[in-house]
Amino acid sequence: MIEITWTGAAGLIISSGEHTVCIDPFVTRPGKMDVFFKRLHPDETAIENFTKGLKGNVPAIVVSHTHFDHALDVPEIARRLGCRVFGSTSLERLMEISGQLGRTRVCKYHEHFELADGISLTMFPSLHGRVFLGRVPYEGEIMQNMHLPFRAGDYRLGDIYMPRIEIGGISIMHAGSAGCSVADLEGWKCDVLFMCVPGWKRSPDYTSALLKTLRPGIIVPFHYDDFTMPLSPCMMPRVMPFSDMKGFMKRIAHVLPGAVIQIPLPYSPMEFE
Repeated sequence: MIEITWTGAAGLIISSGEHTVCIDPFVTRPGKMDVFFKRLHPDETAIENFTKGLKGNVPAIVVSHTHFDHALDVPEIARRLGCRVFGSTSLERLMEISGQLGRTRVCKYHEHFELADGISLTMFPSLHGRVFLGRVPYEGEIMQNMHLPFRAGDYRLGDIYMPRIEIGGISIMHAGSAGCSVADLEGWKCDVLFMCVPGWKRSPDYTSALLKTLRPGIIVPFHYDDFTMPLSPCMMPRVMPFSDMKGFMKRIAHVLPGAVIQIPLPYSPMEFE
């Protein structure tokens, strides 16, 4: 049995036995005025509470891409945990700018890693959804000559991955944005698929082709919350505008009528076996 906890946005805590892996941990949740007009600072108190709540050994943090709602808190969380981070060249630069050289494993597409006993990671290529006016936000790379604190737009996309975690005999895939590279997933399946909701209507392959390719038994819609607002544990958060959650679930049910759709609540652990 494994336990997965959604922490808002695309953040997951995946635990089995004495090991825990974090994907896209983001707990600061700056407000809209901060996002649009200010430089962003990690919330030290929120990060301390987050790290203290993790179970057992944390061998890795996995980062799907380096937008602020995925990567803002990663350097400080990694510093406190003393663990390695897995992701893109942009992530490596962010870590180095944060004073943490040599802690990042820059991943090639399709690269496979053994994170701990019984836990493996494969980093598949992915695409970002077109969520604002039909465009991908903040494309490009974080560069070495940049200085913290960053504005939201300085957290450039970098390379984007769809991580696959195998843990406790269960395979989990993390689609942290409403886009995918279906051709790179041919021949792969998963037991549990976490799917970003906002932007799904602009990417037809994201729902139909992705689901038909991976054929998960359980689909968990996530990243549906307005991540510029505070998050209350175990309470339904405010949904991002224009996400159309009901339409998304109807599409899933149409494409894979036998699959289970499980709606997560923040900081409410889900068990899978």
